[in-house]
Amino acid sequence: MPRSSRGIGRTPACASLAGSSGAVCLEHTGSEGGDTAYTLKGEGTLLKGGKNSAKRVISNPRVPVLAPDGTPLMPTKASRARRWIKGGKARPIRKLGVFTVQLTEEPSGRAKQPVVVGIDPGSKYTGIAVATKKAVLCGYNLELPDYIKERMDKRRELRRSRRYRKCRRRKCRFLNRRGHKIAPSILARKQLELRIVKELAKIYPISDIAMEDVAFDHYNSIYGKYFSQVEIGKKWLITELEKIAHVRLFRGWQTSMCRKKLNLEKTNKKDERIPEAHVSDGIALCSLILGDIEVTPFHFDVVRRPKYSRRRLHLEQPEKGGVRRKYGGTTTPFLFRKGDYVEATQGERKVRGWVSGYTKNLISVSDFDWKRLGQFVISKVRLLERNTGLLLKEQSIAFLHTLSDGVSCEVIR
Repeated sequence: MPRSSRGIGRTPACASLAGSSGAVCLEHTGSEGGDTAYTLKGEGTLLKGGKNSAKRVISNPRVPVLAPDGTPLMPTKASRARRWIKGGKARPIRKLGVFTVQLTEEPSGRAKQPVVVGIDPGSKYTGIAVATKKAVLCGYNLELPDYIKERMDKRRELRRSRRYRKCRRRKCRFLNRRGHKIAPSILARKQLELRIVKELAKIYPISDIAMEDVAFDHYNSIYGKYFSQVEIGKKWLITELEKIAHVRLFRGWQTSMCRKKLNLEKTNKKDERIPEAHVSDGIALCSLILGDIEVTPFHFDVVRRPKYSRRRLHLEQPEKGGVRRKYGGTTTPFLFRKGDYVEATQGERKVRGWVSGYTKNLISVSDFDWKRLGQFVISKVRLLERNTGLLLKEQSIAFLHTLSDGVSCEVIR
């Protein structure tokens, strides 16, 4: 069985990239010599059924390619990437959950074709897709943070209460914000969208960015003074995206027409963790720049931020003796930090998740939804990947077990 390029041990034979309750086997396109591209059976199949539906193109999944100096080149077929790895011309790495190869020799040419990123922004969920004229490369559903306002209210309350006690505090500051202010809750959402595009720009030679423009007459609407904050966040995001590639804005009706023209499915349930929820619109936005594109199988994942507290000093209620237990921050007394991706063992039970807390000698491990899977002895916890500030649904393994034929299989809860 091939070794994982992330250095986290063996890559299991089964996994599920969509949040289902059972295990979904992957179609392995690699060889025994190294980890290569994976494609979920049926993943990226967004086309509607029926006599008039477009024919789904079955093709070799595209693998991102990096030059020896780290510059992104045009993606290649998985079969060619396997030959490069076998011949020692490239080494496997993984970026944002996408299998990538980096060349060890200077390529014969660096010619590039248009690669477009489509962004379908929303208040709770955002869809992002990357496509060329010949293939859809990847798609992501972003679950935007929705807890910023409550945490800031709680932080203000705790700071005010500390000013009346003999403990660590900062002086009260007023009028310390100058210029145009973006609401923190909106800024956190836009920062996550920008972070994903920046990560994609590290592995794909992005030439254009297609973004859906939210049309709203906030000057004449009764709710305009609240919606103007969304306008400020949108303009800030466009300014930052322009530093990566040229940004072109499209209206919602244009996205809808193009999606229907491509015969892509779209579900009304926005909280579903499937490509049809938001990635379909991202692909349609790419097509508005590229023209007619081929809808091929692609890598799909769901991304969100880890939900640990960073700046909270202690709990609100004091324990016995009037001492408030420390709470918050990312550091621990051990090797691990909050947000680290780990594998923990408890008897025959083995889980993979993210460090969410600790006690005297136990480490708390949580799943993708930040629900605790259990507390584990430090000696039984193995570090797989340092905290990157992002959680990928693909990595959310509730437990590991062995099938009857002895093949290790990952099951996602």
